[in-house]
Amino acid sequence: MDFYDLVGCMTLGIVDAEKAREKYHASQITPKRYIYRPQSFSEYIGQSNAKELIKINLEKIRTTKFVHFIISGSKGTGKSTLAYIIANELGLKIETYVAGSFSMENLTTFMNNNQKSKKPTILFVDEIHGLEKSLGEFMYPLLEDFLWAIESVKVKPFIFIGATTDKNILQKRLSPMIDRCQSINLEHYTSDDIKRILKQYNEKIYQLNVQEDVYDTLAANSRYTPRIALSLFDDYIIVKDVKKVLQAHQIVKDSLTTNDIEILKHLIEINKPIGAEVLSIIVQQTRQDFQTLIEPFLIQDGYISRTARGRLATDKAKALIQEIMP
Repeated sequence: MDFYDLVGCMTLGIVDAEKAREKYHASQITPKRYIYRPQSFSEYIGQSNAKELIKINLEKIRTTKFVHFIISGSKGTGKSTLAYIIANELGLKIETYVAGSFSMENLTTFMNNNQKSKKPTILFVDEIHGLEKSLGEFMYPLLEDFLWAIESVKVKPFIFIGATTDKNILQKRLSPMIDRCQSINLEHYTSDDIKRILKQYNEKIYQLNVQEDVYDTLAANSRYTPRIALSLFDDYIIVKDVKKVLQAHQIVKDSLTTNDIEILKHLIEINKPIGAEVLSIIVQQTRQDFQTLIEPFLIQDGYISRTARGRLATDKAKALIQEIMP
């Protein structure tokens, strides 16, 4: 049913207007693409140190003993993707949970499913630093000796993978869990890494002719984060205009958003250390979101420094603000 069929039917009273409208709009939603996730180490661009350490431990799993993993890194850097690549490399099923909603019931169900499975299963828990402390402590003997603590019963071996955006919190709350796992720390991506990721993504999904300067611009404004870069690229495919994409995301220059600029301006004007709580209020974010989503890039790229008394704007920040706001 196209638009004219819809209008005709409504005019003649043949169909209910609301139902016809819903059917028409639903028929227009026809996405032709899917989300691409690298399936192997060869497709997973960057993070050479992390990949090499994982490969060593996968060989250990195949020949010697079971190994658990804690993968730490910023949001959107490929932690979950690595977990699924580990599952692919080992040919094992993976069950995925988020720590905030992971319960003893979930753990028991996983153990029962693993018991019935012919092969070991992988338990993947994202944002593991948010795991309930008592549940995390209960899991210590499970990870160490595959021992169900309450009844001192051996359980079928499995592989545990935890992912975290804040390893410091995990260290403070559940440090013995880290001790029982192989730590995989994701490093910052380079602009060249992001360009290669975008080109591979285009090849796998769109197969379109994209100019080199488009890749350069998107990579330079992605905070060197794959997830952000891919989202920007999807937007570019729709509008075919890089400037419009950056404007829509309020990106001013070199990944810096209007929020980032407000933070830098305030730090420069005050010219003394300021705490995260104050800066988060300025940009109307929670302190946690500020420290997770905004601050890491500003520190990484040298725009602010963090001291015991608070945050300070660097000379690089002052030069940038002078450049864009003379």
